Amino acid sequence: MGSAEERRVLKISHQMSMDSEWRADFVDQLGARIINSRQMRLPDDMAEGCSYFMEVMPGLMVLIVDFTFHTSIEFTKLASKGEFCIVYFDLSDNISLHQVNGTRHQVGYQSKLGLGIVDAALRSTYIPAVGERMYSFRLLVSKSLLKTYFQENMSALMVDRTFDGRKNTMFFYSHIKSSTWLALNQLKDTSYDSPSFELMLKGVTFKVFGHLIEQMNETGPVIVRQITEVDAAQVMKTQAYLMEQLQENFPGVDLLAEMAGMSVSKYSDIFKKLFKFSPKQFFLREKMLLAQVLLGSGDFGNISEVAYEVGFGKPGYFSKLYKNMFNEFPSTAFRSRE
Repeated sequence: MGSAEERRVLKISHQMSMDSEWRADFVDQLGARIINSRQMRLPDDMAEGCSYFMEVMPGLMVLIVDFTFHTSIEFTKLASKGEFCIVYFDLSDNISLHQVNGTRHQVGYQSKLGLGIVDAALRSTYIPAVGERMYSFRLLVSKSLLKTYFQENMSALMVDRTFDGRKNTMFFYSHIKSSTWLALNQLKDTSYDSPSFELMLKGVTFKVFGHLIEQMNETGPVIVRQITEVDAAQVMKTQAYLMEQLQENFPGVDLLAEMAGMSVSKYSDIFKKLFKFSPKQFFLREKMLLAQVLLGSGDFGNISEVAYEVGFGKPGYFSKLYKNMFNEFPSTAFRSRE
């Protein structure tokens, strides 16, 4: 039997599709209201805000989820048979602060990967925070549309094989590009009732989609061999654990594989397919990205303090690694505490 807190969580399962029919699940289960065919609002006692769904062009839909929830709801998106993927852009703070008890740090940092590309064939679950604004910009993109952007560099046969849902799964997480972040933040501050909102939304969607294609070309294919929902979920748990340990030393692949319930070889293989780096490379990269944020925060007296904060006992070694990653020394990004 679960705890009282677990029993208070309202659990909702819903479909997702390239048309507006999927919203019927929210109407039936939560009493949601559809307004002007675009907006969907939840009952006032559940959440304030709305979602906004619109077709931008054939094969490309945009969905904004903008709610502040008053009650805890667990949303489970069921596996879809449609040949499309969902691209998530989370505009919550990239580095969030939280209290850490029993450690040498008064305040801990948890980094987030704000960009996710998930095959619609995968089941996924999320629980939004209560009392905090959730703003998520999502693209629903047909695989046939994506194919058109890879045909110049790949043969038609290779493109068809790559996007064959019977053999491969789209799954990728990364950070949001700064150009995309700026475009989405401008949209975030625009009223849904503005006469120019729909026009602005279309323009931002095309811009974000263009940035996404560029990023996919830069990072390589976001296609992996078929993976099970269980394996993906278990590896994602270890990734989230790593993001919470950025001030500490790398915990080791053996521990991570044990957490995932896999052999070291299987775990390492799946992790690299999903995140394009080995677990240790991924951890070091995220640690350096956190350091970059802290260097420019103005909260530290010198660079050594930042090095210690992200778990480096030797500032010189920290500076060397930072230079290798960003092609500049930490002093370039450092802003001293005033």
